[in-house]
Amino acid sequence: MKNIILGISTLLMALVFTSCDKEEMIGVEGLPNEASTFLTSHFADIKVSNVKKEKEGLSGTEYTVYLQNGVQVKFDKNGNWEDVEAPNGQALPTSFIPAKIVEYVQANYPTEGINSIDKERNRYDVELTNGLDLEFNANGEFVKID
Repeated sequence: MKNIILGISTLLMALVFTSCDKEEMIGVEGLPNEASTFLTSHFADIKVSNVKKEKEGLSGTEYTVYLQNGVQVKFDKNGNWEDVEAPNGQALPTSFIPAKIVEYVQANYPTEGINSIDKERNRYDVELTNGLDLEFNANGEFVKID
């Protein structure tokens, strides 16, 4: 009986480990063209430290690019940016952020920059350099302080 339980436990653990996400470090040349274009357009002067390619279960492949200045950029399988984060207190460039969001932040928080932005299906989550979290709808209109 012990051997059966041990065998089933071993089989279950093997299944769990083989179904887990798979990660690998790749070179910049392994990124989709859209992601490479994004990086050269908005972070041209900053070198890439590492690129992680991660195969997610049902959602496909995701890429995380680590820049030398501490900024992290996540891309979906097609190379569209999903999330961009700077180290705490550091502002991101705003060239890729929807204009309405940039304008709102400049008008209402003129001494703050955007520290991170997360693009969801129907909204944007924005964190300012002072730690304040803001939510915007898909059109870039302010919704609430989160």
